[in-house]
Amino acid sequence: MKVTRRQFTKVAGVGAAGLAMAWQQACTQVAETGEVSTETVHTLLDAQGSRGIYERQEEFERLRRAVANSIRISNELRSFPLDNDEQPLTIFHRG
Repeated sequence: MKVTRRQFTKVAGVGAAGLAMAWQQACTQVAETGEVSTETVHTLLDAQGSRGIYERQEEFERLRRAVANSIRISNELRSFPLDNDEQPLTIFHRG
């Protein structure tokens, strides 16, 4: 079976949209309950491939807590106030 660029783009776009929706759902769950549901983490895992070590319950629970913690840290960093006039810490020079 030969896959055209158009078909590939359509499949890749649907996959990316599904992953983005699952991540947004995880963010909403953390904001409302403080944790991510098992179903949402399973959806995120399925989007990235095989579940591997996360088939074991204790590893899966560690992952679920890590996802919730990652979302909290992300929200904390995004809420940090920045001055528009503040220079970045790293400046890249060309050449």
